[in-house]
Amino acid sequence: MHVFNYATYQAALFLAITAVYHRTGTTDLDRLGGLIVRMPWTYLALLMGIIGLAGLPPMNGFVSKWLLYKSTLMSDMPLLLIAASISTLGTILSVYKLIHNIFLGQLRREHYDLKEAPWTMTVPMLSLGFIGFITGMMPGLALDFVDTAQISLGYTPLAHHLGGVQLASGGLNMLWVTGIFFYGVGIGAIIFFLGNRRFITHQWDNYAGGHFLTTDTPYNYTHNFYPGVMRVIGSWFRGWIVSLEQEITSFIWMLASIAHGMYRVSSTPLYLLMITVFALSWILN
Repeated sequence: MHVFNYATYQAALFLAITAVYHRTGTTDLDRLGGLIVRMPWTYLALLMGIIGLAGLPPMNGFVSKWLLYKSTLMSDMPLLLIAASISTLGTILSVYKLIHNIFLGQLRREHYDLKEAPWTMTVPMLSLGFIGFITGMMPGLALDFVDTAQISLGYTPLAHHLGGVQLASGGLNMLWVTGIFFYGVGIGAIIFFLGNRRFITHQWDNYAGGHFLTTDTPYNYTHNFYPGVMRVIGSWFRGWIVSLEQEITSFIWMLASIAHGMYRVSSTPLYLLMITVFALSWILN
C-alpha cells in the first residue's frame, strides 16, 4: 500500500516541479518565490503531494505510515518506531523548504507576468493529488487491491473497511479523521473571514523596521534555510560523515548525468518500443 501511495504523491510532486520549470525556466530554489499568486493550481498539487510525502492526514501517505508505525509497535520494535518517527520529522522539514521557496514569500519581478501551467500539465498533477486524497479518506479502496497481492503471495489479507482497518489493539477510521480535519479547517475559515479585518496590499507597499521595502530588499529567506537546526545537529557532521555525504552526492550526480545523457540521445519511439516489448513479455509470461 505504501508503494502505491508513494507513487501517487511523488508523481504529483515531480509534475508540479516540472510545471514550475516550464514557466520559470529554473529549478533553483534561491531564484523562485511567491508563485502561489501566479500558479495556484500547481501550488495546490504540490501542497497535496508534500502532505502525502510527510505522512500527514488527510492524504494517503498518513494511512500507510500509520500501518508501518503500528506494525513496529505490535512487533516490539520500539527503536525502529523511534527511527521511523524521526525520519518523518526530517521529511516534513525538507518538503516545507520546497513549498516555501517556490510558492511562498516574495514574488520576483521577472515573474510578475507569469501564467499558470497549461491544463495539460495541471489536470494530471491535480488528478494524482485527488487520488491521494480519496485513497487517504477511504483507504479501503487501495487495500482491496492490496488484498489481491497478499492472497497471490500466500498471506492472509488485512481485515479492513472503507475508512481504514480495525485491529484488536486499535484501528483507524479515516472517514472520521478527515471529517474532524475539515471541521477544524472550517471553524478556522469562519473565524478568519468574519473576525479578521483585512485588506490586500501589494508586496512592495509595506515596510519593515521603519524602512519601506523595495525590489532590492529580500524579505523571505531561501538560502541557508536551516541555520537553527544546524546549530543543534551541526556538531554531529564531522569527519567521515561529511566525506560520506560528499561521496554519495557525487555518485548520485554521476548516475543522473548518465540518465540525462541517455534521455537526450534516445528518442520517443525507442522508449515506446521498449515499453511495448516489456508489456508484451509480461502478458505472455
